[in-house]
Amino acid sequence: MIDILPSPSHVGAYRFSGTLDGADYDRCIADIEGRLRLHERIGVYCDMTGFTGLTPEALAKDLRYALSKVGEYGRFARGAIVTDKRWLAGISEFAGRFFPNTEIRAFEPEEHDAALAWATMVEPMGR
Repeated sequence: MIDILPSPSHVGAYRFSGTLDGADYDRCIADIEGRLRLHERIGVYCDMTGFTGLTPEALAKDLRYALSKVGEYGRFARGAIVTDKRWLAGISEFAGRFFPNTEIRAFEPEEHDAALAWATMVEPMGR
């Protein structure tokens, strides 16, 4: 399941819990795309403390979306990942090395306010 959290228009804020399915992924992408229509660069906040996995359909949609954004990754200025799973924090920070124009940081669950504040520190440039 995905909850879209209140946030400034230049920040996509999401809480993932349980197993994400294709419909969850569609809602998330629609929200992100709406923000990208308004702003050249956005921040993303993901609270993944209750996340347990993806269905095959959601994984396929994730891969298709990632491939469709090749050349546009710099539009994602910051990614804050809140998790209590060390393996997920490690993967997130490692992945950040492959996106030179995107800062990705993992935060502990008790740091959720700091994580959202950090993701928000993006210059909201309109389109």
